[in-house]
Amino acid sequence: MASTDETQRLFFALWPEPALQRALAAEAREALGKRRSRRVPEENLHVTLAFLGEVGPEARVCLEEAAGDIAGEAFTLSMDRLGFRPGRNMLWAFPARTPEALERLADDLGAALEACGLERDKRPFRAHMTLARKAQRMPRQRAIDPVHWRVERFVLVASELGPQGSAYSLLREWPLAPAGTGAADHGSKEP
Repeated sequence: MASTDETQRLFFALWPEPALQRALAAEAREALGKRRSRRVPEENLHVTLAFLGEVGPEARVCLEEAAGDIAGEAFTLSMDRLGFRPGRNMLWAFPARTPEALERLADDLGAALEACGLERDKRPFRAHMTLARKAQRMPRQRAIDPVHWRVERFVLVASELGPQGSAYSLLREWPLAPAGTGAADHGSKEP
């Protein structure tokens, strides 16, 4: 249930444990070296599954119920590449191969958005984790030592923009079923 009567800026995400966030932040530090950039704070590193935008309480309830009906399976995500996007000057980590279970989860969440009256992103889903913005020019892509992440849940996150950047609050989480079981425990919990 929604805990507020106000509109919130929300998104669904994969949120790694602190050890994985530290490992990926270290890869960013190494890649950037002395280049200037605005690094994403380690504790904010995540993979966005579906950006919802400004959402009212009724839509939030709908989205939470729809998320609880998703029967996703756990998977391993191997972040093994760094990419640089000129023009946007962003550095991000991404997998050379996106697991099918992740593709299905992102697609199911997109369908949930539509069912709740929100617009699904028209761009194809591309799993990535933004590590830095406003980075100086660097190679477009390079391999890194893989950071393997066993993904067993997805979360609903509120984002508040402030003078120091975004502040995130994890609102709810939903477990993913062990791989090969074909059905998830549809419960959710507050983080």
